Amino acid sequence: MSKLSFKAFCIEKYADYKSMPSNEVYNLFERHGVMDMLNRDYEILHGFGFEYIVRDIDRLIFGEDKEDRLCDDRSSAHGTIRAATLPTIIELIMNEYCVSEDEAIKMFYESHIGSCYADDDTGLYGQSALYVFSLFKEEKSEE
Repeated sequence: MSKLSFKAFCIEKYADYKSMPSNEVYNLFERHGVMDMLNRDYEILHGFGFEYIVRDIDRLIFGEDKEDRLCDDRSSAHGTIRAATLPTIIELIMNEYCVSEDEAIKMFYESHIGSCYADDDTGLYGQSALYVFSLFKEEKSEE
């Protein structure tokens, strides 16, 4: 699994696990240093199961002895679908805008399209990477 695919997997699966939109999870990860941890410890973490990674993420966000207050555990398969498509979208953004992987992830999750992609009710998660990228590109051209 590439580092990009791993980061997308962690964001999207954690979003499903916590019943949160993935753009909010991205912001949470940024605020608490989880994105830095995923980059720094990729070689170690990508071989572990999701449950182990979630414990590490929760410890970083909530601390060792704080109760996890966000957990709702109404997981769906949509996070897996988003995680599979997202690396292609991010790579398209990287190529189109000549930005780093981390900057492309940030651009996507902070965009309106990224917010819609994170919302299961829009159904955008089920569209092709090229279609989602075209919507993202259209949004950027209107800025």
